[in-house]
Amino acid sequence: MAAIFARNSLNALRARHLAVSGQVLQGSQRYGLRLSSRSYGTQKDDEEREQLAKEISKDWSSVFERSINTLFLTEMVRGLMLTLKYFFERKVTINYPFEKGPLSPRFRGEHALRRYPTGEERCIACKLCEAVSWSFILLAPLTKLLFLLYVNGTNMQ
Repeated sequence: MAAIFARNSLNALRARHLAVSGQVLQGSQRYGLRLSSRSYGTQKDDEEREQLAKEISKDWSSVFERSINTLFLTEMVRGLMLTLKYFFERKVTINYPFEKGPLSPRFRGEHALRRYPTGEERCIACKLCEAVSWSFILLAPLTKLLFLLYVNGTNMQ
């Protein structure tokens, strides 16, 4: 937005400069110039206006150059700082099977199947038995299956 405003200001200043010097720029009405044949200012006023227009145009060009250089420099410094930050941080990669990471205080232990006192695994309703013996599931009604599971545990014979 600032670049567009500055560009339009420079174009307007150039058009005014050309109008003051007697050269008419085509399309100068776009910049709000009203050219008349009669001048109400003196020669000294015209010279002061011309000098002011030159100074302002120099100021805008220097502002452009400084802002572009500053922006480029600050972005480069920010990128370098980010690179250095990660360069000196502690490494997070571990050699997993041989090294274990730190455990959270909320860790409650590894998952394990519960077993009956006889040593048989308890049913946890994972429905893997349906995947293993789907023909039995298709033939037996659901209530009969549940009864068999309740009586036999995991043995489905």
